[in-house]
Amino acid sequence: MSKLKIHQLILYFGVFTGTILVSPWANALGSDCFSQRDSVIEIAGTEQEMLNLDKPDGGLPPLPEILNIELLRTTQNATELADGDGWTYAHHMDLAEWRGRMYAAWNMTPKDEDVPPSKVVYSTSENGTDWSKPADLFPRELAWACRFYFYHTKNDKMLAFCAARVSEGNVSEALKTVLLVREIKPNHELGEVFTLIGPNEKLPPFFETSADKAFVEACREAVNNNMLLEQQDYGMFLGDRKMEWHEKTPPFKGFYKFGKAFCFYKRADNQWVGLTKMGFATTSADEGKTWTEPVLPSSLVAGSAKVWGQKTRDNNYILCYNPDPKRAKRFPLVMVHGEDGIHFKEMRVVHGEHPPLRYPGKYKDFGYQYVRGVAEWSSDGTFPDKNSVWLIYSVHKEDIWLSRIPLPLKTDAVPCKMDDFQDVNTGAFVPGWNLYSPKWAPVRVVEEPGNTENHCLELRDADPTDYARAMRVFTTKNAVTAEFRIKPQQVNKRLDIEIQDEKGNSCFTLVFSGDGTIKAIAATKEINLGNYKADKWLSFRLAVDKNSVEIKYLKKKFVLTSEGNIENNPGRLVFRTGIRRGIGDTDQLSDRKDQLEKEASVFYVDNVSIQTK
Repeated sequence: MSKLKIHQLILYFGVFTGTILVSPWANALGSDCFSQRDSVIEIAGTEQEMLNLDKPDGGLPPLPEILNIELLRTTQNATELADGDGWTYAHHMDLAEWRGRMYAAWNMTPKDEDVPPSKVVYSTSENGTDWSKPADLFPRELAWACRFYFYHTKNDKMLAFCAARVSEGNVSEALKTVLLVREIKPNHELGEVFTLIGPNEKLPPFFETSADKAFVEACREAVNNNMLLEQQDYGMFLGDRKMEWHEKTPPFKGFYKFGKAFCFYKRADNQWVGLTKMGFATTSADEGKTWTEPVLPSSLVAGSAKVWGQKTRDNNYILCYNPDPKRAKRFPLVMVHGEDGIHFKEMRVVHGEHPPLRYPGKYKDFGYQYVRGVAEWSSDGTFPDKNSVWLIYSVHKEDIWLSRIPLPLKTDAVPCKMDDFQDVNTGAFVPGWNLYSPKWAPVRVVEEPGNTENHCLELRDADPTDYARAMRVFTTKNAVTAEFRIKPQQVNKRLDIEIQDEKGNSCFTLVFSGDGTIKAIAATKEINLGNYKADKWLSFRLAVDKNSVEIKYLKKKFVLTSEGNIENNPGRLVFRTGIRRGIGDTDQLSDRKDQLEKEASVFYVDNVSIQTK
């Protein structure tokens, strides 16, 4: 039996049993397929061994200063706040930068994956946080999901794509044989729709018929870009030009074979790296003309959703993926980074909150999936935010989220200073803070109502199934003293202020309980700190170590002991408009409306000081 056949049998067994696909048998057999697997990607560190999938964040450390912001929250009951149709399947995303704006595009159906009707929509933003209402990128009677939607050409054209519907009924990858194209004009208007690949008399005219010579030149460039087109599953748009390995890698029930959901980045040594689902990796030293046999790097334990790799603006490299060893779950979303595109380290959580799945549907997996950034060929370099990496992904294939990762990368806690937010522009970017900002529960720096000279952090929550959260990550050896002031705009809504340890376990919680009282909770002990009034600033001082917490409030001092339940050092200060949740489940919406709460909860946070010992 040939080495390739042995390699295929090992891979098939690994996928079938749900085990890590790189078997120790491979080294014993001396298969060439595995001998160079760690020269493509190597991930150092112990974080993978720490992974605990009983927790939404996997029990892993968070990436400091990250912004998670929801672009689209689907709903059937307040459609004007979502896509306008009440469709609840949203997936297959892409990002681009063009003429000062960021573009996001994704596919939607009423309920189920690959079940029509379908639409490909897009939205734009000048700052990454405020987005236009979703609009059709292509006529919906023609449009179907694609793995990529944007391409910036050498003659400075921005092209948009989608797969064309060529038959009725459900759509499979094998049916995606026609690719449509149109230009996004410099004034952000959409041009005429043409067929780029696979002309069909029932579909728009072939691009060569366009009278715009520059557009035709741009389309020819796209047609000849193998890496652009190889992003579609199994190289469907490339015909005989696709990678030879599509036919030589063993499938798993025809679905998980090599070549699904490709992305590419160029390493520091000028080799291209291609990554697909399941963690397959291949390289090219001749600008994508030929590719090495795909391998499964032993330290890249990737889930079945997607692996995204890219070079950052500061000439480093990141990989983002779901680090699930059984390849069945799609959380948390993590990032590792490196300097050469080969060696990566310091796994950190990009998105670790897990709201419930509100609307069940076909293939709507739990978790954060199909993550993409801005590909090397999808930007004209004019988007004003130069000091970041932006990622887009779906949560449960239901909602569209973005994450902003600041550059240069900081994988450990940044020094804590007193935050009065005066030097921070109003909006969602807050240096030093991790913000989780759902569409209906945003977190932003605002001007204090009635005092426009003062900036403060606002947590506003009108979401019946999610919450707003602001977190400050810090490093301490023994203890922390946190001071801050809170201004509640009402007395009937909940706010939790939590000191967590360095692994995310709760050390102590201060609760605005929603009944007009403030409570302090440590382990099994709880005390009442008294009543509070709306629209008044309240100041607190918390001194927390492994043994106790001392609270100073209204010139009074309260002490709670932890009863020995705190094992690790304090490491996070969290403000959250709801009770902390675990993994979650499908939310039952049959007996109520999924719409904005009539009265939003609003809390202002200011003058936050963290002193560590």
